[in-house]
Amino acid sequence: MFDNNEIVQIEPGILVWARTRINMSISEVAQRLKKDEEVIESWEKGLDLPTLAQLEKLSYQIYKIPLAVFFLAEPPVEPPINNQFRTIPSQEIALLPSGLMLKVREGQYFQEVLKELFNGKNPSTNPIFKRFKNITEANQTVIAKEIREILRISKKGQVNFKDTTDAFKYYREKLEENGIFVFQQTLKKFCRGYSLFDNEFPVIIINSSEESDTGKNFTIFHELSHLLLNMGGITNEYSYHSHNQEEILCNRLASHILIANDELLRNSMIIENKSLEWSEEILKLLAKDHKVSKEVVLRKLLDLKLTTQDFYRTKRKEWLSNPFKRKSKGGDFYRNKLSKLGYYYSRIIFNNLYNGRINQYQASEYLTLKINQIPQIERLVFKT
Repeated sequence: MFDNNEIVQIEPGILVWARTRINMSISEVAQRLKKDEEVIESWEKGLDLPTLAQLEKLSYQIYKIPLAVFFLAEPPVEPPINNQFRTIPSQEIALLPSGLMLKVREGQYFQEVLKELFNGKNPSTNPIFKRFKNITEANQTVIAKEIREILRISKKGQVNFKDTTDAFKYYREKLEENGIFVFQQTLKKFCRGYSLFDNEFPVIIINSSEESDTGKNFTIFHELSHLLLNMGGITNEYSYHSHNQEEILCNRLASHILIANDELLRNSMIIENKSLEWSEEILKLLAKDHKVSKEVVLRKLLDLKLTTQDFYRTKRKEWLSNPFKRKSKGGDFYRNKLSKLGYYYSRIIFNNLYNGRINQYQASEYLTLKINQIPQIERLVFKT
């Protein structure tokens, strides 16, 4: 049995792997541990070794990996991020901040859990990401219509959603029914979301700290578009206003899924407006109907040549100078946790626990909870 001040024998290569897998610098680690950089360097070179207490801090607070990993003979194998973020050059991936990389590694962890629980085979008999091939600028409206039918999205349904949050919950549920799991993470200002491609278990991650759910509703379909192109991606301001052809295609496909061209063009507000400029009130009403942002509506009008680039840029600048601020809801820890994991994923964990496929310790790891916290989540998952 070790005591906290005891020096423990570990493979120094594991320390290097744990740090570099999340793009963290030696100086960052040293700052977090309140140690000189030379101390961290000596550990990684095998010239010195950390105490158990220091190793625990590295494990639980900094690198966010199980303590047991440090006692392996060699680093565990993880899917290369380059293969999942295919639209991002390797040199740019190496520059992603360590805070974001920690979240991405957690996203990969959820993928691995799903593979294990479903024996490597997607539970959907006909996953949506396997139904479409060769999406192009020419056929994207047809494909968007098919996606709306698969996910049962209609203008009537969108109007009847209570609000954008209600719409997001519906879209998430329908995607999960069709083979794509959706998680939420606190991504702060890193990005609006990202997706990790996999032949059986692609996942979409949405920023839970978005200022409004209108942003989430666009991001979820932008990332779906990436997965339909057999690639992962990161959604941020660059993605929304990129000149990259793949990003443009993903933006437009997401727009077509959220707002069908034919339905928009039949709208009386569109028909009656004889100008290429649009009032704030009309844009607000159209956005409310489709549960999207005013910018998504105006961008759609621009694509349809119903407004001008100058008007779009002017309005966007105006909206950016007066951003919508989500009212802080505070929050119940367990409801927030369930919102991030999702009901579908959580039910899968509990079903496997009940039938004896996994034990409580595994369930707590898969839910990223302590064992004594499991009953509270369980009550929320199966609340009638």
